Amino acid sequence: MRMCRVLLSVLLCNPLGTIYITHATALAEDTADAQLYTNARFGFSVRYPQDWRLGDPMPDGMGVTLYPSVESSQIALSGFMNVIEGKSQDGRQTLDEFTAAHRRIITELHAKRNRKVTWEKEQATTLAGFPAKQLSFTYQDDKKTTVLEMHIFSLGRNEGRGVRIKTPAASKGALMPAVKQFLASFQAGRDQNAVSPFTPATVTPPSSPSSPAR
Repeated sequence: MRMCRVLLSVLLCNPLGTIYITHATALAEDTADAQLYTNARFGFSVRYPQDWRLGDPMPDGMGVTLYPSVESSQIALSGFMNVIEGKSQDGRQTLDEFTAAHRRIITELHAKRNRKVTWEKEQATTLAGFPAKQLSFTYQDDKKTTVLEMHIFSLGRNEGRGVRIKTPAASKGALMPAVKQFLASFQAGRDQNAVSPFTPATVTPPSSPSSPAR
């Protein structure tokens, strides 16, 4: 639970439909001169446009927040540890379990601020070519501005990767084309210790006793 709360400070969400991400090594030609960010702790990297501002690193080398040229928008990148007990074959969380916990925590945090969260249907997508989940929602901030958020994350045996996108609803058309190119450049950097989400552990039913010989 604590790790999920830490991740919330590093992710975001947006009800714009599923963003299907094609694994690529660079952005399109018109942004080929993009800056490169590499996370030394978790190994992932991504290219971002020249006019986006790179923020300060997050605590413990978890990631960084980027600030696009679209006003009041931000994109946070993070790695995190999969240390919560769950139903995977290794006894840790599956991607579905992590998604459910993440959604519950988001709802609780906004409820404490008397904000109503409107959820889109969760979507299956990819991140760096690996299976991922996308959670999207809207809410009104303290200035009564409708905000869109989208959280995309993958989960492995020991580690996960996350991208949070946040923008005013009125600015989604201006931001999303660049976001799609940005996400297409995302690379996990290493295998994330079996980054593909674990399936729930299967229990083999006991075999029936043999019938006595006649």
